[in-house]
Amino acid sequence: MIVFFWSALFSSTLIFLVTIVHLINLRFGQHYESTTLFSVAVIVPCKGDGDPNFKNNLLGIIQQAYAGPTQFLLCAESEEDPTVPLLRELESQFEQVQLCIAGLSTHCAQKTYNILKGMAQVKETDIFLMADADIQPHSTWLQEMVAPFSNPKIAVTTGFFRRVPLTDKFHLGNYLAGFYSTFIAIGLSHDRAKGVWGGSLAIRKAVMDKYQLYERLATEIVDDMSIMHALHQHNLERCYVTRCTLKSYCDMSVSESLAWLMRQIQFSQIYFKELYLFYFAVTIPYTISILVTPLIFLYGLARFDWTAIAISATIGLMVILSGGLVWLSIPINSTNYSPKDATYHLLLWLLITPVAIVYTAVALLQTRLWVKNGLLTMHWRGIEYQVNVKTGKVVAISR
Repeated sequence: MIVFFWSALFSSTLIFLVTIVHLINLRFGQHYESTTLFSVAVIVPCKGDGDPNFKNNLLGIIQQAYAGPTQFLLCAESEEDPTVPLLRELESQFEQVQLCIAGLSTHCAQKTYNILKGMAQVKETDIFLMADADIQPHSTWLQEMVAPFSNPKIAVTTGFFRRVPLTDKFHLGNYLAGFYSTFIAIGLSHDRAKGVWGGSLAIRKAVMDKYQLYERLATEIVDDMSIMHALHQHNLERCYVTRCTLKSYCDMSVSESLAWLMRQIQFSQIYFKELYLFYFAVTIPYTISILVTPLIFLYGLARFDWTAIAISATIGLMVILSGGLVWLSIPINSTNYSPKDATYHLLLWLLITPVAIVYTAVALLQTRLWVKNGLLTMHWRGIEYQVNVKTGKVVAISR
């Protein structure tokens, strides 16, 4: 029992400390003055039209309050993609919008291939800004992403997202998705980690050129983790822009939420193996502690063992407090907030916390099952990738 207690105490304390630092970062993040000195090419990879509010998302990306030179590349893999009619409509409606038909990728993720083809279509720019088609940006998002580049040491800026459930009705998948995205946001905000998110990521074109990142992205499974890895390799600075936490409307099943989480874990499995092992070292013992806590409590009641009752109650309280801190850490940007949006109810969130942690352990263990002979199998937007688990290079693609 004591082993389970100390395991839960360690994991909960770690969550407390990391979350508190995150909250401090959100409160005291550095602010940069607006600038129009940089030309910006916004690259938006699009696939299918299943993202909630897809057209409004794209309009929000295009109609930005930035007075500097801008161009928008909306990139689809083929003419048959369901997004293309809308993308052509936007191209005809807005002078600064261009459609890019990328073609099918053979050596990297299709999303990354779309981005690279969009970049190749840009004749001249200072900054590449990559944006997912499911984000809901506020009107000053672009200028806030660009502003930190007035510091010549900054190579990359990034924002993140918060999941907004489409309905107030309880759906386990939405709560799991909200928990996981918030937890990743907590780690992403720490400067030393140099974390980046490809859904809102800006990078100097000069950095792309100098470090040959085009060539690297053209053979690897993911754009943002590859760039993050390069930041660490070359000791480059990145800026987390707290005001660029964008809402992303969420309507996800449990299986979709777990598939998303497992893909994030798999990226760490490839690019940050020490972190991946650390996930195991913390999550698996914590999960075991959570699973045995009810048994310890029942044992204590049956034997009138107050020590067992106290230990199980303390473990349960620590898990609940951890969930409460994560809930408080949902990074809500007032500029990107609507009172009409559905919210995650605290009580349900707390009840889901131990379930989310157990599912995390399941996802971690599943990532081990998808590696055979040094190749990691990944599924992403209906495409299966075979990836070298040591290098992140895509070996085979099945559609």
